[in-house]
Amino acid sequence: MTKLWEITQDELKIIIQAHIVWLKSPSKGKRGDLSYCKLPGVDFSGLELRGITFSGADLSRANLSRCDLADADLFGADLGHANLREARLTRASLRGARLNGADLEGADLHEADLREGLLYRHHGRGRGEMEIDSIVEGEETNFFRADLSNARLGKSVFRGAKMSGAILANASLADADFSGCDLTGSDMRGADLSGANLTDAKLIGARLVGVTINKTILTNADLTGLTAEDVAEVRPWAKDAKYDSEPLVRTAILPDEVLAAHEQWIASNGREGKQAIFDGVDLSRADFSNKILRLVTLRNCNLVGAKFTAARLFAADLSGSDLRHTDFRGARIVGTRFDRTDLFNANFSGSRIGALPLVGSGGNKLHTSFHGSTVSRGVLAGADVLEADFSGSPLANVKLPAPQRNRPA
Repeated sequence: MTKLWEITQDELKIIIQAHIVWLKSPSKGKRGDLSYCKLPGVDFSGLELRGITFSGADLSRANLSRCDLADADLFGADLGHANLREARLTRASLRGARLNGADLEGADLHEADLREGLLYRHHGRGRGEMEIDSIVEGEETNFFRADLSNARLGKSVFRGAKMSGAILANASLADADFSGCDLTGSDMRGADLSGANLTDAKLIGARLVGVTINKTILTNADLTGLTAEDVAEVRPWAKDAKYDSEPLVRTAILPDEVLAAHEQWIASNGREGKQAIFDGVDLSRADFSNKILRLVTLRNCNLVGAKFTAARLFAADLSGSDLRHTDFRGARIVGTRFDRTDLFNANFSGSRIGALPLVGSGGNKLHTSFHGSTVSRGVLAGADVLEADFSGSPLANVKLPAPQRNRPA
């Protein structure tokens, strides 16, 4: 096979500068064309390269972090082990591109085309043909928090990739291979999973409402932590997957004696009393108003319609719980986990959300986390958000209104 084109630093600089001028004034500059160029390890970080052509280029181990590659042509490009963190790849053509070992954490691949493809390379005057390998190979590939909503991923191979918190809403995933992938907390609502292979995939706390399932393989997939709606969507088709056990406890309230024993456990450093740990419990419409919930665990619980009005949550764990229509008005929330929770129509009006300082840790803090949750701007309307981690949620890149600071967090 003929080698790729060699390009000097000066030549590359001229092409990039002309492209940047072209973005502002097409009549003055020139659209960048780096097709079939050898560019391994080159630093493009932070550059505006919208619409540039990298088809068939060797960009292995290149630094493309925070790079604007919207509408770029990366057809058949080698992006193996490239740094694409927080890169903008909206509507980019990545057909047949190689992404083995690439880091796409926080990348925006909205409406990107990652289907498999066949590349016809130009080599001098001759013409060669090369079939590109699967787009993703190997467990090192990182799609953590990447936005792949509405992307076309049919027949693509993500085998073993890290995709926790990824947004795949309304994506076309027909016949794609997600076997062994970590899709914890991912949003796949409305996606087409026809013929997709999700064998041994981790879908803990994923959102699956509205997915199209037809000949989809979910053998031994981990579907724990799903909401009732998500379970209802996939259970008829995924009978050999792993689900949460049926709740062993069903109660309308959390007894005061349980909280009293929990406070005794805290006061005695665990020597007396008992920590309040509830996992998979039906606590729908429970009333926690004005309660102090320090280190209380309410994981994977049904808390639909529960009241936390004016409650104080310190380092509590509500991860994986169904919190639809839950009332947090006036609550003080610090260092609490809302990871993978469904917060549809929850009310945080008047609440204060911040971090919990860790004593003797040199200023470190335990942040309130909404990783992989369904939290939205509307849900937090009227709340004072001082510090919180929204990675993997719809608010990951959204700037919230500045909090009021007329009272302590």
